[in-house]
Amino acid sequence: MRAQEFLTESASGTLYHVTQTKNIPKIKSKGILMMQPTNWLQAGSKERYGSGDVFAFDHLEDAVRWAAKWDWELFKNMGSGNISIIKFESPMDPWKVDDADPLSQASNKGRWLKAATRVTPNQIIDIIPVTNALIKEMLMSK
Repeated sequence: MRAQEFLTESASGTLYHVTQTKNIPKIKSKGILMMQPTNWLQAGSKERYGSGDVFAFDHLEDAVRWAAKWDWELFKNMGSGNISIIKFESPMDPWKVDDADPLSQASNKGRWLKAATRVTPNQIIDIIPVTNALIKEMLMSK
């Protein structure tokens, strides 16, 4: 599936969650759960962001950009396949804009969201490994 096919779906409640690929088997069986070990801590206090919220994007390009940045931070690589994006369907009701990092959101295409909710396995539509090809198609072809 080409990346452009994802872009028209965000208004329908399609969201994108970024995770390490190693987490995919557990997420396929249990869903995306709140209060999982966090990868992001506040600089000063070292406390987790939010209250164990689930984080998502409503635009694939933002998710790809975040995934590429995270891939570099964790693995010193971009497009390694060690990071994946989970495409899922969700009612927009529990989701709120995540305004914790406005500088990173300066060039966003959509909204960065968070919610105190669980994403069940049956809400998952697709798993998208973040590869060099996806990054080039989404970010470098413009």
